[in-house]
Amino acid sequence: MSITIDATLTSKGQFTLPAEIRQALNLRSGDQLRFELTDDMELKVVPKRRRSIRELRELLPPLTLGRPLTQADIDDSVTEAMNEQEERVRSGR
Repeated sequence: MSITIDATLTSKGQFTLPAEIRQALNLRSGDQLRFELTDDMELKVVPKRRRSIRELRELLPPLTLGRPLTQADIDDSVTEAMNEQEERVRSGR
């Protein structure tokens, strides 16, 4: 598919990407574009691919808290939270 559409540059260096091109590339507000100027002075505009949550999560180092939590750790945390809540209720905070 080949689409050629003219756009006008504003005094602030901005232009509107025509709707026909936005639709063809499935672009939405907030999507990012990469502008590449080739050695022969041709401008190439490439949409930056959106990453899935899974891909973004894989970029982060794994979350480690030292040793794995045990059921006793979880039970202790729940008990502590319940005691703190009871104290807040009794003190009227």
